[in-house]
Amino acid sequence: EAIGVWVNHFNYHRPHTACGDQPPASRTPARVNNVTPSYT
Repeated sequence: EAIGVWVNHFNYHRPHTACGDQPPASRTPARVNNVTPSYT
């Protein structure tokens, strides 16, 4: 669960200078939430 929380923060909330200080998800046309790999 902690990885999922971190991935969500990293992709949707944390600004990235390479994206013009926007989160990476702002560059996608829609929210994509099915790319977290399974670590079981």
